[in-house]
Amino acid sequence: METVRLKNGSEELKVLVNSTMFSLRSLLQNNPTDFYDLVMVCRNKNYGVTNQTLLNRLGLMQGNLVHTSIKNVVLSAVIGDGLNMTLTSPI
Repeated sequence: METVRLKNGSEELKVLVNSTMFSLRSLLQNNPTDFYDLVMVCRNKNYGVTNQTLLNRLGLMQGNLVHTSIKNVVLSAVIGDGLNMTLTSPI
């Protein structure tokens, strides 16, 4: 399986990166609060996500945890803070 190197230096499966980016784009467009919560929990494991249902259903979280590969994509793809968060290529 093909892998890609992300901006944070990690190597992840290309298919995982693509599917995660698809979910992140959808979240940002349709559920910006959930997008913000996901980014914040990736940046700070002690951040309290208010509603995990959608994030769990999309496979971006399991319970209250974010898989390391998903976290790598999020941390590599999202820049900025608060309302200024922008989604960029993680590669």
